[in-house]
Amino acid sequence: SGIDGLPALAEYLQKYQDPSAADKITRIQNDLDETTQILHKTIDSVLERGVKLDNLVERSNDLSAQSKIFYKQAKKTNSCCVIS
Repeated sequence: SGIDGLPALAEYLQKYQDPSAADKITRIQNDLDETTQILHKTIDSVLERGVKLDNLVERSNDLSAQSKIFYKQAKKTNSCCVIS
């Protein structure tokens, strides 16, 4: 019994104790970690961009409302001076 009774275990032990296999696994793990960091930065950037877009839309709506008020006031002010 022991390792002889578990050929898969013996195979895994041999495989993962091999430095070249361990290096491959370490490299893959490092690549995954790097990809995760890049994705987090990308998501943060997208969320920040969304906030900036929301602010821009809000400012645009405010400007539109102010321009309507200005137009109404200008129309009212100029109504006394219409030349036919």
